[in-house]
Amino acid sequence: MSANANPAVEQILTAIAAAALPSRDGRSYRLSLGELKPVPRRAGWFYVALGLGAEAAGPSRTPLAAGIVSGGGRRVMPWMELRVYPTVELADGTHLDARAAGLEAAFIDRVGQVIPRGGHLMIEYESPGQSDTHAELLLRVPPAATYLGALMFQAGFRGPFKDWYISEGGHEGPRKLQANKSPTAAAERAALTDHRAELTRFVRRPLPEDRAARELVARAQDRARRLLQEIKREAAARPQGYSRR
Repeated sequence: MSANANPAVEQILTAIAAAALPSRDGRSYRLSLGELKPVPRRAGWFYVALGLGAEAAGPSRTPLAAGIVSGGGRRVMPWMELRVYPTVELADGTHLDARAAGLEAAFIDRVGQVIPRGGHLMIEYESPGQSDTHAELLLRVPPAATYLGALMFQAGFRGPFKDWYISEGGHEGPRKLQANKSPTAAAERAALTDHRAELTRFVRRPLPEDRAARELVARAQDRARRLLQEIKREAAARPQGYSRR
């Protein structure tokens, strides 16, 4: 860790990289810190790049994720803003399909384990590797049912979503999807009620006539059905006041 990082940021990054990421190919992968430096004129913000190492090999040549991490403060909980790369060039020059290997989802789930209640995660969707999420949002797919949104939802970000499609103050950077963790159990229950209603309306929506749009919306509706089943199971199983994370 850099000596310039604050303790909260160090704690977040140490926790993210502490455990191996499960992979569908049976190999063991670990995150490595490739870069950490303060963001100019933004107190408490740090730019971070996280590489991916396979077993005894060194860190990847390109990152699995890069962006900004904040330890929070002044009533703001910790948060991260990231670009996640579905393909990674490993130390030996080979290219790993991190999405097919399940590492993209495993990484987002890992972030969900360390961001506390009231915090949030933003993932940029303008880059080519995340173009499906961009297209889905343009087709009015509910944020939680988009490709990235579903991964964040399943990682414990069950609060409201925000699509940063249009800059509001000119400093928001690229387009991204923000998923929040509700600050209280009551707020989480209210957010889940809203998600349930929005997803239920969505799965009843007729599919578009355009073939490409039809395929995107159909996949998103399948995700929405799975999320609705998960919400239903958790609502039946958890005691009053329970919050997943």
